[in-house]
Amino acid sequence: MSSKLMCMLSFCALVGACSPRSDGVVEPTTAGAGGSTATSGTATGVGGRGGAGGGTAGGAGGGSAGGSSSVGPGVPPKSNASWVYVQGYQLLVGARRADGTLPMPMPYEVKGVSWSPMPVGQRNTNGYTAYYTQYADQDSALLAGVHANTVKTYNAIERTPRGLMILDELYARGIMVIMSVLPGYAESQGKAYLQAVDYFKSHPAILMWAIGNELNYNRLYDNAISLDQAIAIVQTAIDDIHAADGEHPVAVSWGNLPTASQLSTLARADVWSLNLYPYLDLTTRFDQWAAASQKPILVGEYGADAWNAKLAPPGEDQDSQAQATTTLTQQIQMSSSATHPSRPVLGGCIFELADEWGKTSGAGTSPSTHDVGGLANSGVYPDGITNEEWWGLVTVDRKPRKAYDALGALYAAP
Repeated sequence: MSSKLMCMLSFCALVGACSPRSDGVVEPTTAGAGGSTATSGTATGVGGRGGAGGGTAGGAGGGSAGGSSSVGPGVPPKSNASWVYVQGYQLLVGARRADGTLPMPMPYEVKGVSWSPMPVGQRNTNGYTAYYTQYADQDSALLAGVHANTVKTYNAIERTPRGLMILDELYARGIMVIMSVLPGYAESQGKAYLQAVDYFKSHPAILMWAIGNELNYNRLYDNAISLDQAIAIVQTAIDDIHAADGEHPVAVSWGNLPTASQLSTLARADVWSLNLYPYLDLTTRFDQWAAASQKPILVGEYGADAWNAKLAPPGEDQDSQAQATTTLTQQIQMSSSATHPSRPVLGGCIFELADEWGKTSGAGTSPSTHDVGGLANSGVYPDGITNEEWWGLVTVDRKPRKAYDALGALYAAP
């Protein structure tokens, strides 16, 4: 973290010192041409790699959010948070300024990256929280360099003044945060997920909260419970988070598309974060979703790894990774609800920023070496294999690949 930012008070403290209007209401200002909010739909407060198969969403499921939001058109947040709400398929965001004022919310396209840093020699046995602190300085610069406006975490950032300063640094670079507060069953015990919500909910960098990570595949990373039990935990968590913080959306992470029954059961989720690996065709998934639900989706993971088992001999294939990055990101942008309000896609968070060594297990592998191997998955371009340690836009030592430049060119475009 830069010395300048280390010397700053947290953004929360900074904007908290700003004087409100005499009637206590933050005065929003219109943010340029095209800044009017959408008028269709209902305002609601709003969060591994999936197989190529899976059932498609069916019926008109999804339901409504049940009026859980305390913000919306003409109703700004009472805290120091940014102004964020869902309306129809759109995410409306008014990012709080450094002087504490709020612009009118505008349709927001998530230009995101999934962030899961892991040092060489380590395996992910205790989550990413400590590693967010370790890598915040260099990774925030890389995120800004690829012109991302959003980062999605897989655990909460540490609940300390240092954690607030990490949010400060990201926000100063124009990056908002989708923070995972309930990645697994452990965080459901004692409703521990509320600790992060309560600690960070007033920070303007928070975009939304995320629950699970393709939880239909891993049942909140607990084989001792059923999917129905995992879904029940998630239902409770959605309600708890809405009650604790009515100023941010709540997203549920799913692998591929849920069934109509699952859509109905989790109707109080504001956003569905879908991990999608459909080779080079996301558009078909988007069309299926639009026919099934009126809730917006975030592509929580997508992309391709940089190892190609089809080469002779097999080897790193940056060109194919960059091709997949370009093709899939363009499809997301073409279905962005920010510019096409009838389309269901808020944007995407490509998987992932940096390689993670130590994800491949078995004889001859080590977290200290860059190993090859993974599961067969016909949805992963170009070789149909999830080569687990090669997904980074940058290498483990933070050297950019061609996919980093390809994504940056797309995210930099107006």
